[in-house]
Amino acid sequence: MTQAITKQLRHMGLLASTAIAITTMPAGIASAQVADQANEPAARGGAADIVVTAQKREQRLNDVGLAVTAIGGEALQNRQIASLTDIASAVPGLVFSNSASNTPVYTLRGVGFNDTTLGSYPDVSVYLDEAPLPFPVMTKLVGFDLDRLEVLKGPQGTLFGNNATGGAINFIAAKPTKTFEAGGTVSYGRFNAIDGEAYVSGPISDTLGVRISGKATHSDDWQKSYTTDAKTGGSENYAGRIILAWEPTDRLRVNLNVNGWLEKGKPPALQLIGIRNAGPGNPVTGYPLAPENARSADFSTNIDPYLDNSMWQAIGRIDYDLTDDISVTSLTSYVDYKQKMAFDGDGTTLNNADFRFFGGGIKSFSQELRIANGGNNPFRYILGLNYSDDRAKDRSELDYRDSTINTGTAAFGGIFRSGFRANQNMKNYAAFANAEYDVGDLTFKGGIRYTKSKREANSCFFGIAAEGSNLPFAPLYTFFANLLRSQNGLSPITVTPEQTLGCLTIDNTGLLGADPTFLPGQFVGKLNEDNVSWRAGIDYKPRPGILLYANVAKGYKAGSFPSVAASTTQQSQPVRQESLQSYEAGFKLSLIDRTLQANGAIFYYDYRNRQIRSKLLDPNFGPLDVLVNVPKSNVKGLELELTANPADWFSAYANFTYLDAKVKRYTGLNPETLAVGQNFDGAALPYTPKYQISTGFSVDFPVSDNLNGFGGADLNYRSQTNAFIGASNLFEIKDYGTLDLRAGIKSQDDRWSFQVWGKNVTNSYYWDNVAFFFDTVTRWPARPATYGATLSVKFR
Repeated sequence: MTQAITKQLRHMGLLASTAIAITTMPAGIASAQVADQANEPAARGGAADIVVTAQKREQRLNDVGLAVTAIGGEALQNRQIASLTDIASAVPGLVFSNSASNTPVYTLRGVGFNDTTLGSYPDVSVYLDEAPLPFPVMTKLVGFDLDRLEVLKGPQGTLFGNNATGGAINFIAAKPTKTFEAGGTVSYGRFNAIDGEAYVSGPISDTLGVRISGKATHSDDWQKSYTTDAKTGGSENYAGRIILAWEPTDRLRVNLNVNGWLEKGKPPALQLIGIRNAGPGNPVTGYPLAPENARSADFSTNIDPYLDNSMWQAIGRIDYDLTDDISVTSLTSYVDYKQKMAFDGDGTTLNNADFRFFGGGIKSFSQELRIANGGNNPFRYILGLNYSDDRAKDRSELDYRDSTINTGTAAFGGIFRSGFRANQNMKNYAAFANAEYDVGDLTFKGGIRYTKSKREANSCFFGIAAEGSNLPFAPLYTFFANLLRSQNGLSPITVTPEQTLGCLTIDNTGLLGADPTFLPGQFVGKLNEDNVSWRAGIDYKPRPGILLYANVAKGYKAGSFPSVAASTTQQSQPVRQESLQSYEAGFKLSLIDRTLQANGAIFYYDYRNRQIRSKLLDPNFGPLDVLVNVPKSNVKGLELELTANPADWFSAYANFTYLDAKVKRYTGLNPETLAVGQNFDGAALPYTPKYQISTGFSVDFPVSDNLNGFGGADLNYRSQTNAFIGASNLFEIKDYGTLDLRAGIKSQDDRWSFQVWGKNVTNSYYWDNVAFFFDTVTRWPARPATYGATLSVKFR
């Protein structure tokens, strides 16, 4: 692997030096940090003129005094950017990680929240056409038929609300066109991957337009067992969207967006990289570790791993112009997500930590009403109200018969199968205001938002009747409850076998303010919080093409209850809301006759009560999941992005991100040694590679009177990071580099194109997350090299 990384770095050095050298030439820009690796090929000066809605109103990208990355729809298609992994590779500072419940984890500039709970809000909020997809699991298959993708960096609480301490990702769907258009693409690639996408768009009447689009993908299994002949990882996904745009008058605009997706197939398998509690009493002892090959993994076939997840959303937007400058906007959204899946959690063919079922659902409603002025007014404002109501349910069934839990409870008859359920209801109320005022070359900016959050939770850990596995819970929990009760001067109890099918979580903390009972039952909790997010800044434009900005902002992420199979109520305790105060200064420069775009930013984050998923030592089951707050940490960073287009047919970019993300005060459990009370001051925050470097180029040139050739390359490198605070060795996420290539031909009128492409063409072996359950340490490997061909057609 070291040789592969060295080779990647050699390639990177060559491409990076080429791209940076290009940016010193008289050139036309293609994109930037802000800049877009946007529509390819870009007209000279095109990136500076890209229109975005990063601040909930239309602005030229280079007029936005924030760090924003915008990637145009054509670039997304040409570079085969479709998955969440692809998006993270294309956005400087963004990291994507898998998790046990199939929930995506976004970390932006070192700010993120790794939790498998369906009802956990993220640190990086995600939107489709400004309507929230409030939980990361909803976002997996929305990236198709897009006009562009916008990523806002730093706290975005004033305009985008709670839970945007790291930033916001906005998918902007392609809208109905004024004239008839239709088009589609079909791809075939490695592992018999077939990917088809199509759209039809145009007017139905003088006032009503429609756009219908859809996407379907299918691929064979790409992973295989290294001890059996079993395979997994195949996909079968479907997504669709219909958008209606109605403009009955010059002042009224009504849009309806109904979209959804269905995820089938099999989940990718984890790789066994370490064995915990090795010894004669551990059934996993001596099991062969996974080879360093992304395609080699092991999994239990008797639990039938599968995916059956779906989401649909309806977005209604009404814009009405009260005057030529003042408009009112109503934005309503409803999302319904359902999850049914099973997966192997231990990376072996044994039933050491296998989720026979992991399911649940989310229903989310949000309503925003705002008023804003526009035009060329020197004073611009937005005033608004926001309400959301989210309801999430989790349920899982775990089989651990081949584990030290089963052998360790032999005196009670052995236990090996249990279940868990959780319900969380969340309501959020907010009022916000944002304003800008131009004074000569200066623009003064300010915003504020008050948020009130209410959360109720109940959860239950229970035994499951399976080959008598429910019966041993009775003597175990009788013993454990009476041990705690005797220590607190309470009389003994007896837990019956019938009670083990109910709720077994022992109350050792007290529910809703009451004294602990040390009795098994249901956990019930409430969390009421409020906060004030704010932003202040100044932009300076000494001349056209130069923007200097400085911002100070504070954002919050709401507190949360974990969805965990809790042995005691101590494990079910919530984390408090976290806060992040950001200090940032940056520049956006269009130079050399708008042919060179240079963007940069330096920032410092003061991070308080960061929420992380950690472990506690349970007297029954050993290390179990829990949520905790890290009292104090900080992030220091630097971003630099250069983009150039020395000719209309050629563009290149080079991006560099540096992060120093450290814990300043935190004492907790070491996930490797299980030492309690370890001081982690100075430890690196998880999912924060110190260096991220990307570089690449695109070409588009005539080869005849009717044909153009096009192509490009993209090289990405990320330095080492970790999956847990203070972790090393097995819990490291090693540094890696990937190289993507593409080449093709197309008609000069863009009616059709054909390209061949490859992702990770050097077959770099890397992974994006590490986890452990009872006796195993596992990692999520990224896909190996993939390649294929794509045919696109358009009709107008």
